[in-house]
Amino acid sequence: MAEAKVFPMNAFVSVLRGEAADQTQLDMLAYITQAETLDADIAPVAQALSKAWIYEQEPGLTKYAEGDIAKLGNQVKIEALPEGEAIRAQAVLDIMAALKAENAALKAEVETLTAAKADLAAKIAPLEAQVKVTETQNAAGEAKVTMASSKLDEMSKKLTDLMAEVDKVKSQGVVVAGVAGDGAAAPAADGGAADGPVVGGEPEDTFGLGGDAFGGDTW
Repeated sequence: MAEAKVFPMNAFVSVLRGEAADQTQLDMLAYITQAETLDADIAPVAQALSKAWIYEQEPGLTKYAEGDIAKLGNQVKIEALPEGEAIRAQAVLDIMAALKAENAALKAEVETLTAAKADLAAKIAPLEAQVKVTETQNAAGEAKVTMASSKLDEMSKKLTDLMAEVDKVKSQGVVVAGVAGDGAAAPAADGGAADGPVVGGEPEDTFGLGGDAFGGDTW
């Protein structure tokens, strides 16, 4: 066991009261627990371990009111924890130090991820705006395609109807031509057209200009 060491009474009192640790109190706690390093974040755990040891060594201190402890003097001599107790205290403090380091690492990682998130958000913002513009343009393009498709369907229908009319006219034209051809190709039995006037040959006697105009008894 390390030799007893003298510390200021105010540091001793601050440990018993659980007050925030200053450097003097940290030195005192490090001595009692035999810890190599000790900081303010782990000090509350060291205070609890040290307070238990102090009360074990001086049970009468529990009877003093807060204002009465100062009557003990300006300094106090304290012994360090026995070796076995000190090893257990150091194990607890090491766990706390490891948790603190892990917490600091996690905090740093969170800060890094937060910064990366902000940077990514700054890069994504213009892309999102561009996507919205593209979506708007695509929507307008789709509307134009739909309108063009509708017009194309309408024109296609009109073209189909027109082609049907053309086919109808062509079909009717072929029938008429066929009938006319048949009539023209078939001569009448008496050598003239079946339905038209007979031309050529001798004029009939009863026609004013037929025969001999100067013949007959009346001339």
